[in-house]
Amino acid sequence: MLSVYERVENLIKDNKNTTFKLIGKQILTDWNIGVFKTQNEISETCFVSLATVTQFAKACLCEGYKELIIRLRVEYENVMQNSAKVNLGSSENKNQMINIINDWVEQNDEFISDLAAKIMKVKKLWICPSFQGMYSAKFLEDALTNLGIQAKLIDLSINLEIAKHVDFRNELIVVLLTGRDTETTIRTLEYLIQFKNEVFIITTPSNIIEWPEIQNQKHMLVNFQDNNFFYKYRSYALITLFFSLTEKISI
Repeated sequence: MLSVYERVENLIKDNKNTTFKLIGKQILTDWNIGVFKTQNEISETCFVSLATVTQFAKACLCEGYKELIIRLRVEYENVMQNSAKVNLGSSENKNQMINIINDWVEQNDEFISDLAAKIMKVKKLWICPSFQGMYSAKFLEDALTNLGIQAKLIDLSINLEIAKHVDFRNELIVVLLTGRDTETTIRTLEYLIQFKNEVFIITTPSNIIEWPEIQNQKHMLVNFQDNNFFYKYRSYALITLFFSLTEKISI
């Protein structure tokens, strides 16, 4: 089930209503600094009517703006509470997070070993990340290149149609489908699957809900316990995963 935050994000991305985009961006900008404006304040800030703000809230499947802002506040407080649990400053908590991620990597050893074997066989890999996975994808590209593997990054932020400009047939591809800005990556993934490419997908449970077809492909979940909502933990977890992958590759 999508959070209210994700529904607001989706309205910003998918809605052709520029007024809704303006309202949504303002709400999320405020959310990120812990500010929750009243309906009158949002109306004045975005230069829209109170009725338009209400319509936006209903588009997020809320009865009105009051419900929307209450639910956003609850989600914000939950995130902050989880953050506080880990950021108490003790070495014990820091080590616990590292151990959780290491256990997650070990639990996915079969997926990692299978991918490593395929990489050693073809000595080539395409890496297609969504925006949130770009940093860890570049780490994987560099690490594989240093091992003598022909690794190529599909950077959709530079060319949204790159998959249609390259002859992707019978290629080995790893797709990082994490975060919320995944619409373009999913469209690219659909295209890549059509041409009998061997695709390994690293994704989250919420992305599988949005696009169930993933379950028919080789995939593993970014679902380690506690705080995987945060970018820094996702990035650290993926880099740890890719370090384990490269350790299994010998040329």
